[in-house]
Amino acid sequence: MEAETSLLPADFADLRPFVAEWSLDCEEARFRKLHSVSMTELRSFYDAMLPRLPAILSFLRECRLGAMSEPQKTLFHMAMTFVETSHPIDLGWADTDFPGAYRWQAFEFRSVSCASRA
Repeated sequence: MEAETSLLPADFADLRPFVAEWSLDCEEARFRKLHSVSMTELRSFYDAMLPRLPAILSFLRECRLGAMSEPQKTLFHMAMTFVETSHPIDLGWADTDFPGAYRWQAFEFRSVSCASRA
């Protein structure tokens, strides 16, 4: 589920423009996001998150996973989305999808995913 833009720890308010689109709470949503955005959209998120990552990780290191507040969860979900979607930029890809490499639309998610929580 996407979080509301007001739900971020105060020290990370500069990332609020990305919350609605990039704070994704499950692997399936992050996977589908990666394959549905342009490199320009991904680059915008990447460029905002990368310099903030040390502070984000330091902040989250002090949080207990099972006891996070909503703002902490939102930041955690954004960090997870960054980790799971950054590789096309890190690897210098020209696009987020490689037609013919694999059919990402056919992936089936099991265990903890958006579909299994419903």
